[in-house]
Amino acid sequence: MFNWRNLSWKHLFVVMLLLHILPLWIFAYFPSQDGASHVYNGLVLKEYGKHENYQMRNAWELNITIFPNWLSHIFLLAFLYVFPPVIAEKVFLTIAIGMVPFAFLYFFSVVHKDEKKLPVYAWLGFPFTYNYLLYMGFYNFQLSISFFFFSFGFWWKHKDDMQVQHLIWLYVLLLLTYLSHIASYGLVVLGISVAGGCLSGAPTVAAAWRWRGEGFATLLQKFVVSLKPVFRFFLYMVPMYFVLIDYYLQSVKQHKQGNHRGMEWVWEYFWGVKSIVYFSDWHVTANYFLLTVLGIAIIISIGYRIHRKEWVKRTDAFLLIAFLLTYMFVRAPWSYGPGGWINDRIHLYILPMLAAWLIPNMGKFSRYAVAGCLVLFSLLHFGRTAYDHARIAPEIAELVSGTHLIEPHTTYQIRSEDWHKSDALGKIKYVTPFVHHMALYGVYAEDVAHLSNYEAAFNYFPVNRNDENAPDDYLDLWYHKAPVDYVVAWYPPDTPEFRAYTADHEIIHETKHLQLYRKKRAAGPILELWNKTEEGKLIIRFDMQPNGSATALDSHEIGPNTEYESGKFGWQTRSPHEAYRGDSKETKLAQDGVWGQRDAAFKLDLPNGNYRVTNTFCTAEDRTHTINLLANGTQVLDNFIISEDDEVFRHTYTIEVTEGYLTQAIFTPKDRVRHEDDWNNKNHFWIWNGCTVEQIF
Repeated sequence: MFNWRNLSWKHLFVVMLLLHILPLWIFAYFPSQDGASHVYNGLVLKEYGKHENYQMRNAWELNITIFPNWLSHIFLLAFLYVFPPVIAEKVFLTIAIGMVPFAFLYFFSVVHKDEKKLPVYAWLGFPFTYNYLLYMGFYNFQLSISFFFFSFGFWWKHKDDMQVQHLIWLYVLLLLTYLSHIASYGLVVLGISVAGGCLSGAPTVAAAWRWRGEGFATLLQKFVVSLKPVFRFFLYMVPMYFVLIDYYLQSVKQHKQGNHRGMEWVWEYFWGVKSIVYFSDWHVTANYFLLTVLGIAIIISIGYRIHRKEWVKRTDAFLLIAFLLTYMFVRAPWSYGPGGWINDRIHLYILPMLAAWLIPNMGKFSRYAVAGCLVLFSLLHFGRTAYDHARIAPEIAELVSGTHLIEPHTTYQIRSEDWHKSDALGKIKYVTPFVHHMALYGVYAEDVAHLSNYEAAFNYFPVNRNDENAPDDYLDLWYHKAPVDYVVAWYPPDTPEFRAYTADHEIIHETKHLQLYRKKRAAGPILELWNKTEEGKLIIRFDMQPNGSATALDSHEIGPNTEYESGKFGWQTRSPHEAYRGDSKETKLAQDGVWGQRDAAFKLDLPNGNYRVTNTFCTAEDRTHTINLLANGTQVLDNFIISEDDEVFRHTYTIEVTEGYLTQAIFTPKDRVRHEDDWNNKNHFWIWNGCTVEQIF
């Protein structure tokens, strides 16, 4: 028989945890601003090594270095091997959100050392789980919140007896914090430094005061001995400082000044506790209740300390940290170079640090009252969040309703009249949950390049642009003039610029607020461009060459910048194809060509059927080079070496075309290690002179 007396705070904690995870799985999409973009870039990381994904490889390059902001991409990359993209995001968020209450619980349990009862202020973990930065889609920072409290709590637990094994685990936790976000890493190192300095330095100061009447030599000797704990503490902190200083010096070198939002914004943010406000100001009003509860808790704590004559406690270090963070929040720039939201990140830790200073053992009635109020606030905060999720879910579903229409090996851009606009929520004030959900148009088909991928503009993300001619400002990515196959418009702009941009596109999907445009296509392959053999079969020849060079007989001139046209042919990539002139006397076709070091894809529209394809390659300057060739994703040349003895090489293969096009992707391996004796004999590029495609039966 069920007995209510068997229930404890642990059961309530689990119920609250499950409740906070539930919206992730009830609603199809999580309404964050940048989250879907992380999913897309995780997919790029997963698929980039496949040369058949020539659009991805053409648009992006990998930035595989150690820097903060890595961890969420690693998680998503791993999950994408097991789950579909949207489910992978849900699994990641379940971990990233679910870890926060546990991290708060661990931290407050260690600080207050109460194993029988749940520390009162551990309930703060739930309202801080759903925070502004999470809804901005800053998934790395969301992870870093948990690692901040795990790291700080672990140090606090072992600070008085820090053994080698403890240091190893502390460094691991701090490394995870660093790989999540530099702000949380810097703040936890600062917090540990302040607390460690106070706790190890205070006894020295007190002892020096007691010894003040002794001789100078005795005082100095005792003082040096008493400083050993301080030296020991700062000695094992040196690696943490080194990482932080190195990052700071690099930032100062790259970015000279920051941008401050102004004091009006600072105080409005501070008193509104806007680090846990995202869709509307409803949460600001609710947050006044939280401030009132914590204010009463402060009064109660001070009263108990006066009554118990607890004038100095070790946890007073957290009050100092809270004051220091408040000062930093007020004075810090909102952005420094490309990194922004600095105040927001600092602010999130102020109240938890203040709560760590408060007395938890304040009497049964006071304890239950404060805990009950925090639980009530958590439920109010979460309830409104879930309500907003339910209201915005149909709009996001409408936004991504055309994803199934995107075809493989294509590119797309996005447009909107106003990304903050919402039928359900009105003008969404703080986040824009629609803008980067457009990234989901790039995750359902193979090899889709999302040309408005904002992450690619920053060197602290693992996927960067691979277009040397792209604009410097990431916002200009949306207005880059490169050809695009699709345009996804949410609340389509009614402007001459937008109409001109989509003039050569047609609408293939339309809802109340969404228009999906696809570039206009020819009805089929333009056969007038083809010749016929004596047997009456179709044949087409291409001479790849510098612009304006003499063209081989019955061949189409293909220059370095011949772009693909529907129904015809051309380069599908924007890789840097360079012109090449050789000295071959064999044929005019082999005298010149195009060359490159990056992958390139040449597409030809043609009727379905069987074809014989002959490609012509030549050597260059008595050096060998290696060629790989894919035909509609199937490898037909695998690391084929063209030596200096092969002046001209022709390769023939047959292929069955079933989708109305033939795309040949050419690439060359990039060896990480080059031997000095091979340097003059091997170049890492490809040369392509010509191609003939002949119909067979």
